[in-house]
Amino acid sequence: MAKRKYSQEEGDPAMSGRIYINREDARIFVRKRGLYAWTMNLGNPWSWVIMGLELLVVLLITGIFLN
Repeated sequence: MAKRKYSQEEGDPAMSGRIYINREDARIFVRKRGLYAWTMNLGNPWSWVIMGLELLVVLLITGIFLN
């Protein structure tokens, strides 16, 4: 089954608190309902790549400044 971008209304039931996991939703960043905030779709593998890169940058910066 091909992934597709879900609308805000379709994605709301999959959002439990601050976490959004929907493997069929192609969006990486999902807008939270009622707020001016965004969360990541943890069902999308690219969101894990982005989080890994963010962690790598933080570790590199802290390693540079702590030495």
